[in-house]
Amino acid sequence: MTENTRTKRRKRNKEDIIAGILDAIDHKINTIWSIMSNVNLNVLSAKRYLDYLTEKRMIEEKDGEYIITDKGRRVLELLKEKEKIETELVLLLDEIVAIMR
Repeated sequence: MTENTRTKRRKRNKEDIIAGILDAIDHKINTIWSIMSNVNLNVLSAKRYLDYLTEKRMIEEKDGEYIITDKGRRVLELLKEKEKIETELVLLLDEIVAIMR
């Protein structure tokens, strides 16, 4: 039996990880250790992403806790919308393929 390649679990990309971190921080999961656990990152990757998001002013760090900024919240909204559109596109393509069989 052949599995549809679009339904296979794909490797997370940078946008997926950033969305996961921003979403975690937005839900008050805001220490490096809790973010690492929630987003499934090792300490080196977590620090790298947190530094990047801080540099881009999507998050701020205060007393060892991270806070999402308005810019970060907007990026998170856009990434969620992108994911929704991509999911809808896959469903449409699957429907087209089914009809054309």
